[in-house]
Amino acid sequence: MRIVTDWDDSEAFESAIPTSSGGDHALPDYTTSSDPGTGRILSTASALHLLVEFEAQGGAEVNACSSQVSALEDDTLTLAQRRPWRLNRRLPLCFRDLLPEPPMSLPPPEIELVQNSLQGAPEFLPSSGLQSPLSLLATPGPCQITETQLNSFGLYHVFKTEVLPSHDPDEQLADVFQSPALQHVADTRPGPGQLIPPNGESTDNPFYPYPNNTSLHLGDWYWNHGPQKSKENFKLLLDIISDLDFCPEDIQNMNWKSIDHELGSSHVDEEGGVGEDGWRCSPVTISVPFHSCSGSPGVHDYTVPDFHHRDLVLIICEKLSDPAHHRVFHYDPYELHWCPPHRTCDIRVHRELYTTNAFIKAQQQLQDSSRELGCDLPRCIAGLMFWSDSTQLTAFGSAKLWPLYVYLGNESKYMRCQPTSNLCSHVTYFQSLPDAFKDFVTENTGGKPPSDALVTHCHRELFHVQWRILLNDEFLQAYEHGIVIMCCDQVQCRIYPRIFTYSADYPEKVLIATIRNLEIDLAQHKILSCSDTLHHCEKVTSACQLIYESNYAVDTAQVDELLKDESLVPTMNAFSDKLSHVGFDLYVMLVVDLLHEFELGVWKAIFIHLLRILDSLKKSGIPELDKRYRQVPTFGQDMIRRFRENCSELKKMAARDFEDLLQCAIPVFKNLLPDPHNTLVQQLLFLLCHWHGLAKLRMHTNVTLDIMEGVTVRLAQQMRKFTTKTCLAFPTKELQHEAESRRRRVAQEGPAKNGGTGPADEQRPKTLNLQTYKMHGLGDYPSQIRVFGTTDSYSTQPGELEHCVGKSWFTRTSRKAYIPQLALIEHRQEHIHRIRVKLAMSHLYQQDPMANTPDAHHVIGQLSARYSQPTHWEP
Repeated sequence: MRIVTDWDDSEAFESAIPTSSGGDHALPDYTTSSDPGTGRILSTASALHLLVEFEAQGGAEVNACSSQVSALEDDTLTLAQRRPWRLNRRLPLCFRDLLPEPPMSLPPPEIELVQNSLQGAPEFLPSSGLQSPLSLLATPGPCQITETQLNSFGLYHVFKTEVLPSHDPDEQLADVFQSPALQHVADTRPGPGQLIPPNGESTDNPFYPYPNNTSLHLGDWYWNHGPQKSKENFKLLLDIISDLDFCPEDIQNMNWKSIDHELGSSHVDEEGGVGEDGWRCSPVTISVPFHSCSGSPGVHDYTVPDFHHRDLVLIICEKLSDPAHHRVFHYDPYELHWCPPHRTCDIRVHRELYTTNAFIKAQQQLQDSSRELGCDLPRCIAGLMFWSDSTQLTAFGSAKLWPLYVYLGNESKYMRCQPTSNLCSHVTYFQSLPDAFKDFVTENTGGKPPSDALVTHCHRELFHVQWRILLNDEFLQAYEHGIVIMCCDQVQCRIYPRIFTYSADYPEKVLIATIRNLEIDLAQHKILSCSDTLHHCEKVTSACQLIYESNYAVDTAQVDELLKDESLVPTMNAFSDKLSHVGFDLYVMLVVDLLHEFELGVWKAIFIHLLRILDSLKKSGIPELDKRYRQVPTFGQDMIRRFRENCSELKKMAARDFEDLLQCAIPVFKNLLPDPHNTLVQQLLFLLCHWHGLAKLRMHTNVTLDIMEGVTVRLAQQMRKFTTKTCLAFPTKELQHEAESRRRRVAQEGPAKNGGTGPADEQRPKTLNLQTYKMHGLGDYPSQIRVFGTTDSYSTQPGELEHCVGKSWFTRTSRKAYIPQLALIEHRQEHIHRIRVKLAMSHLYQQDPMANTPDAHHVIGQLSARYSQPTHWEP
């Protein structure tokens, strides 16, 4: 065993090991010696370390030093040859980087052997300033508490498991340094000439359904490198066809249409077997109630065809059998702690989902439950995180998509937030009520069009019927009894799926929670859900009996009397119906949404009202504001972008644009209003920036969360002061573009629906409304971060980024019946991905080393078949 010394300078080593004339070497007294390179005082323990190294190496280091001294005295050698050669020569300070460092890894299973070998020499142990792997806190019993060592930043893990985890993805730091550019390079596959069979052996067509390697690369280039080809894609195509082993005869007379059909089919995989992870198509039937006064009273079934979906259990199995997912999958949760040097007690750190109280509590409940009969496999949790939001596929037209995405919370958020990591799975594309539904209702009501209440009720029913299809019996069986999966490391585990978060905007949260819109906030439902779940179910059941059995209208007074007090709706919730018996609380999974609730909600409303205040001054306030924003320089790489257009016009601005407006607002709004309102607005903008910065931290501690709670209180107080003093001091009206939008809306809906009072061309008075769910939801952020981790882990931003994938696929479709075509494209890309993974696992690809090692200054490629010539360097 080699014990590492704390010598880091070979010159100090040379000066500390003198050689005698007879060639023998002696060990000097190091009790008071110092390192001349660093000035570090060397202890006796360091000398003993050196002694062990001395005995192990047999004086090899001293001989090397002696040869270097001899070389220095040889005048026949050049200066470069006489210079001592050092393996550990340190780079200049300007080239050194402070690298991110994960907490130290867990002790290996052989730790007991190391402990036994060191029992006779306790003085060889490191100094007390660093924790040793031997200082493990282990408690007897089924639950073992294990702490890792401190890293250089004072972070360490606390595992509470029966046995030590054997798989720790945090040990691999290279993933942190995979920039999008590097990952894109790593994603591109080598050319045909670089595909070599292992040991010269032949394989049984590993490229199926492609007949050969050349066709596989062309198909991969077509399906997995974007529908709009760039110069980089064109260069990749040139690399494929200009390779020495490219054979044009391999792709002549090839039936590409048949290959694409095999790629998209669900009954075929790369081995020709059954691939049940593909898409399924099911009809969805809802019961439409017609009240007793309609032409055809009673309940009539209406069927929406072509509900395309995938099985959640099979998605989990597919992910855990994929080496790309297994490499970053955390099977065991842990607590992350920080040991600051200025405090006596450690501080809890909140970051990933698998380090949160919710995940650890669910894991502990699973371990405390009884095992399956005759099963002693390790039990783990697969944390499901859902995203859903409808999106418009085209700038013009009515083509839209309502996808449901799922991520695994066991994977790091730093990987999940990158669209190029391909960790997102498309579960389903929800169906909405088609236009023919109105014809169906008109036929059964005697010619009357459907009411808004009936359409809303049927839309809600359709959504929850689709979720009942997703939460099928197989998923419920896996939820209660688990599923046995053979992981990539050839270890069988019993995996239990658990739903932790569901990220959606407010209209969809209302749909998921089955509550009324804009009548009660979700925070009150979270308080009532623990004690009144059965009470709510009874009320909803009674209301449904009035509608479906007694033929009452969905918005009749008798129904409202039962449900309106608690803002309920006459729809049985699919999550409560399927998972309430296992203690699942649907209100807890509806997490906060920083993008829609603050950046596009609270801050956008305040910014627009500030524009109204400047407009009421009838001065050059708004033009000066636009001028100042245009003068703001850029910062970083897409951190602060250039404001090229007038910000007051709010033309096609996304959430990132409003975020930039907030970050630059304090100097821009300075002195645009007279005092004392200028000071009050500056204080409000500072608190908004402070709160927004705390809410977007990617790593929180209990101390920072306490600070955030205090900032939230001060922000609420400042908002009330702003509305009572500044807002009332200015007669604010609609902005010009707001009035134009209202006129267009009135012309489309008709004056009868909008009151029809007063001329439509006038700018109506407008005030700032603080009585909104988005405003009251700001107080939930600190508590939710303590439970589910930081907001970037479950923000709706990853879902919004994933919309770009569906929009790119849409350009490949015929624009008619595009949802089945989107499902086929997704399955083709996933099929090609599995082929590439299998080839990589069988070592058929010979790849150059990637420059993603954090401590390597550069990496020199070994393959000359493919090369790239950089034409532009960015610092």
